[in-house]
Amino acid sequence: MPRDYYEVLGVSKDATKDDIKKAYRRLARENHPDVSEDPKEVAEEKFKEISEAYEVLQDESKRKLYDQHGHAGVNQQFRGGGFSWDDFTHFDDIRDIFGGSGGSIFDMFFGGSRRPKNAPAQGESLRYDVTITMTDVLNGRDEEIQVPKTSNCHDCNATGGRDGKVNVCEQCGGSGQVQMVRNSPFGRIASVTDCPKCGGSGKTFKERCPKCRGSGRVSKTNTVSVSIPKGAEDGMRLRLQGEGDAGFNGGPPGDLYVVIRVRDDKRYEREGINLWADIVTTYPRLVLGGSEDVVTIDGETAKVTIPPGTQVGAVLRLPGKGLPKFRGNSRGDMFLRVRIDVPTRVSEEERECLRKLDGNAGTKRSKGIFGKGK
Repeated sequence: MPRDYYEVLGVSKDATKDDIKKAYRRLARENHPDVSEDPKEVAEEKFKEISEAYEVLQDESKRKLYDQHGHAGVNQQFRGGGFSWDDFTHFDDIRDIFGGSGGSIFDMFFGGSRRPKNAPAQGESLRYDVTITMTDVLNGRDEEIQVPKTSNCHDCNATGGRDGKVNVCEQCGGSGQVQMVRNSPFGRIASVTDCPKCGGSGKTFKERCPKCRGSGRVSKTNTVSVSIPKGAEDGMRLRLQGEGDAGFNGGPPGDLYVVIRVRDDKRYEREGINLWADIVTTYPRLVLGGSEDVVTIDGETAKVTIPPGTQVGAVLRLPGKGLPKFRGNSRGDMFLRVRIDVPTRVSEEERECLRKLDGNAGTKRSKGIFGKGK
């Protein structure tokens, strides 16, 4: 007696089409005969059962018949009274699940549309971190970095054979793949695998290249020039096309990604293109007004005016003294938090002046509910 289709896919009877498709995706990947740990005959039968359940439940008309009459209601929908692979019409779902791009249903299930190993492929991309200062963010910086990478072996022209001498593999004819035929409950199934003689490369050689030992690639360190732009931010990535590892079988090289790390500066805090810092002054200058000198990120000394009556914690602004905007001509501002310099030691004369100042400073306080303030 066939199992209930809902039970096979592990979904409820009110499952949506998306629920059914997700369940099938998972089960199809887990129970594919090429990856299942079960014996091939068992795996193939289980895979057929899952596919049969999906073929019925994803089709609204078949699902309705199945809900009303069970297996008897849908058997007549298949050729010969039962499910076969010819009845499986949703090839797009299979290609979507297994990444196939064409070929027969057996090709997609049992490996017939694999990418050959000797096909051209791009090399791996690399990453290199560069640490810069806040001054480098202001001015930009040209840097030469040493990048370990793999390159094509020049001694053998990346063939792997001594002096570049290679032969076409006799077993696969240079394709890198051979066809294997085996019997299954569904008939004879053909699958394509890497050629065991050449390992999928499609070529053989009598002697390996002594420099690359037959790999066609060697390790080396390249000197690469990097131009770090003004306004660079922490975590920014610069892409240098073609500076990664060498490609395979004539494919293009990968890219190099340079990741920018901006070192913290004790003098300034960065907020985008703006800078924040502290300006330390005295109590008389806060009351009467005055000025203080501040060193900007440019290394220049700027005179900052402190208006009379400035409060501790107030923020003063120096326009255009921040960092440059990335890919722009403008600059941010520099913001200064006002702090006061409180001496820890004073002379007796200074102490007396401070007492007089404390008694006379500010306006007289009005009487409150507790009497006259001191």
